Amino acid sequence: MVSTHERLRELVGDLWSKYTRHEFVEKLRDGSLSMDVFRYYLIQDTKYVREMQKAVIEAASRAPLNEAIDVLTAVFSNVERGAEVHERLFRDLSITEEEINNTGFNLVNYAYTRHLHYYASLGWPQFLAAWAPCMWGYNEIGKYVLGTKNALFNAWAEFYASNEYWSRVEVILRTLDKYEITPEIERAFRDSVNFEIMFWEASLKKDPTILY
Repeated sequence: MVSTHERLRELVGDLWSKYTRHEFVEKLRDGSLSMDVFRYYLIQDTKYVREMQKAVIEAASRAPLNEAIDVLTAVFSNVERGAEVHERLFRDLSITEEEINNTGFNLVNYAYTRHLHYYASLGWPQFLAAWAPCMWGYNEIGKYVLGTKNALFNAWAEFYASNEYWSRVEVILRTLDKYEITPEIERAFRDSVNFEIMFWEASLKKDPTILY
């Protein structure tokens, strides 16, 4: 029997590969991505993650208690590894907390994070479907990029390809699999895959940012 998350990936068709094998990802893998684009991406991604974490907590307040505990424990109980990797990247690229706070969201990032907040307010399974493409896709991308000749890109990929990161993803997907696919759940998943594609494209172009 096909699981909910596997079926959702089937339903989005080639959008999934457009996300996980995007030009941005290919440039990470072959080491040709310019460092200013990577730097731009890291700042926008940090802003995304902070909003995403707020949305997770908001959505968990509407979840069955055991599921909320499982997911929150998986995501928040051991964040040191990810923090270490990002601290190294920020240090090497001279990204400061002040710069992150003083940089606005690009329009794609702003819309994507509002999309997450919307589904967090709507319901737990809908939010899981909207959240899954980011978490799941990054594990696949990390494994694909791992071994790149660029040391910074490889450090980034090592984290997302790690068993530690996959253990977080696994809990999210296992929880999502408890729910049947509805048109709303399919739409939430599909829209997030599209947002991920647009996030890469906005980063490649270094879209203008606006403080909200």
